[in-house]
Amino acid sequence: MAKANKRTSTRRPDRMVTFEIATLRPLRVGQQVFISGNLAALGAWRPDGFPLTRLDDNLWSGYLLVPEGLAVEFKITRGTWNTEEADPPGVARATNHVLPEHGNTTFRHTVNAWRDRS
Repeated sequence: MAKANKRTSTRRPDRMVTFEIATLRPLRVGQQVFISGNLAALGAWRPDGFPLTRLDDNLWSGYLLVPEGLAVEFKITRGTWNTEEADPPGVARATNHVLPEHGNTTFRHTVNAWRDRS
């Protein structure tokens, strides 16, 4: 009698990460907000990595599944590094946003300034 081949999965369970990004001032039609981060799903630090969906003139949202225990580090852009989120007055953020590594997470944030618009 042949033995059953038991394979154990080493894949970690997924968790939901939701982004809700508001902009202090509405963006013009045709402009978009992106998440650029350390994961392939976030573009592996490409400034136009993960496009968010416009819900209103100044509200953007998107979600993705991330393996449990995986760190998520990112910046918010309008598609280029010249248009990334800034700490007033128009200077790029010194630090990245970082999310907890466990559990479903909703990141709510308002962008007060952009690097190209002080």
